[in-house]
Amino acid sequence: MAYTTIDDPTQYFNTVLWTGNGGTQSITGVGFQPDWIWGKNRDDTNSHWFNDVVRGVDVRLIPHATGAEDNPGTDIVTSFDSDGFSLGSNTEGNKNTDKYVAWNWLAGGSASSNSDGDITSNVSANTTAGFSIVSYTGNGSNSTIGHGLGAVPKWIIV
Repeated sequence: MAYTTIDDPTQYFNTVLWTGNGGTQSITGVGFQPDWIWGKNRDDTNSHWFNDVVRGVDVRLIPHATGAEDNPGTDIVTSFDSDGFSLGSNTEGNKNTDKYVAWNWLAGGSASSNSDGDITSNVSANTTAGFSIVSYTGNGSNSTIGHGLGAVPKWIIV
């Protein structure tokens, strides 16, 4: 695969900072509707958290936890918006006066079914940026999983 030169990386990745208000609020300034959000409270020892369009707003991943997914409902991210995202009142994402950061990636919008591998997956892929979000259910055997990029990924987070 020939790599694409990206003249403006903020079209595919952008960081935003905010201060929690303890209620609900919209976080803007991302520049696009994010498909994967990696958030963190900068004032506290709360967990990092990931929300993505493939799993939806009611499911988050906590990278240091042993569970596959956390389903807290829509209490951190409540929606993916055209220029950012909206938050609920969960203190991991919106504690009053605490400072937060979110790293935001643009994949390919809503997930679509991908049967390129042995296991059918749900994928949101951005071939220009070389980034995709994949959800699948393993079958207990060595298998391949489609990712929608059209080339072998350089690295994978599972």
